[in-house]
Amino acid sequence: MILENAPHTKVVWSFSSRVLDEALAKRIADQKVSAIRLAFHGDAEGRIPKFIEQFRNAHDPSKGDQASIIVDLSDGSRAQLTGLKEPTEIQFKDVVTMSPESSKSQTKFKVSVRYWDGLFREGAMVYMGYGHVVMKVLKVAKDLVELEVIQGGTILPSMEIHIPETRVRRSLDSLDDKELQKICDLHVEYIVLPGIADGEEINKFRVRLQKMTKDMPWLILRIDSMDVYKKLDTLLPLVEGILISRREMALTVNPAIIPMITKEINQIADDHAKIVLTASEMLGSMRRGATPTRAEVSDIANAIHDGSDALVLSEEVAHGPFAVQALGVIDRIILDTEKPTSSELNWMKLSPTIESIMDAVAYHAYRTAERVGAKAIVCVTRGGNTALKLASFRAPVPVIAVTFDKRVAKKLSLARGVQPLVLQVDPNFGEVLTEVNDQLIRQSWLKAGDKIIFVSITISSVSAKGSNLFTVQRLQ
Repeated sequence: MILENAPHTKVVWSFSSRVLDEALAKRIADQKVSAIRLAFHGDAEGRIPKFIEQFRNAHDPSKGDQASIIVDLSDGSRAQLTGLKEPTEIQFKDVVTMSPESSKSQTKFKVSVRYWDGLFREGAMVYMGYGHVVMKVLKVAKDLVELEVIQGGTILPSMEIHIPETRVRRSLDSLDDKELQKICDLHVEYIVLPGIADGEEINKFRVRLQKMTKDMPWLILRIDSMDVYKKLDTLLPLVEGILISRREMALTVNPAIIPMITKEINQIADDHAKIVLTASEMLGSMRRGATPTRAEVSDIANAIHDGSDALVLSEEVAHGPFAVQALGVIDRIILDTEKPTSSELNWMKLSPTIESIMDAVAYHAYRTAERVGAKAIVCVTRGGNTALKLASFRAPVPVIAVTFDKRVAKKLSLARGVQPLVLQVDPNFGEVLTEVNDQLIRQSWLKAGDKIIFVSITISSVSAKGSNLFTVQRLQ
């Protein structure tokens, strides 16, 4: 059912593979989120395929469409604290020691890591979590490292350890065909690629996928460094969307400029009509409490104003004791932020550039919807491109994406302001508009006499040939 007042901005839940089990699948199967993100790294025990099956089987169809699934191939942290029983405070200028968990050295912290050699380097900055505590490496020995605390704070059990200077980014070529086929067999809607600044590598990966499956997932590129950010214009045509990892960018970029970089990335993505997922420590404090901080609420509101299609909740929140409360909080923030207001933004968000016939038709359809007071923009889209283009203009009314393919409808579930509608007719059927009219009356809040803008860029409702047009219609 298509809802009249559905939030434009979507929500994604994140889960690491270590917490996946049948109880979690049943608990989240019918929660009101647009997608769940599963981190593929570290899935040595093959939990993800089993979990996806359990998640899909637990869904109650009477409660509407189930969340889409995102598999994230991005690298996780190379190391993690182990053996720590309770939170530990450390102060500025403290000197602490670490060693691998297999070592007999008496150190303050033990580290779970696959490869100890090369993990630390003298002078390198070490981030506990994503900057909760910052240390600098003073000395590296065979099975011991000595660090000075640059920014004190609380170290939590099982906290991730990030060392950008020694990070070796995983190449997509390192994902063997057997692993890749396993992902294809899951029939997920999206795959998140690690932050790769090499367009040729992305193209090669797409070709590999196309050889393995006819059900191509949409590719989402992670932006986690200045290298990827600087090459966005050349990389965006190769993918269907991006994931902005602000907390990872802040490890190597001055955090003060991250907000403006995020706005610029959103603008560039709009120009290319790409989906934008924004991730950081969203509602991170709610992994331990039921009330978010004012800074977290402001952070989410800013991401919505920036034009993000979807917001990615922190992993720890999604499987913590306050997960449902966190969903309620973010839903309220989205609804309040999206309410019409007389106050203007203190920065100018530009409309996407108009460089093609599709751009021109979509832009003027959106402007006409504003002028004539249309209740919705309805577009017919085979592969989702028309709906993404309309979504990039951030129309104040819902975009109803009429498609003939359930998989395309699922993929469009993350596009801002877009509500998919599957048309149960042959795509070559001549009277598409008539069928759309009838289905909208049956399956949406729209009623006879309501004004809509009907957009047809890939096929025409008035002829057997393709056309590029939009018309003002009243539902019958």
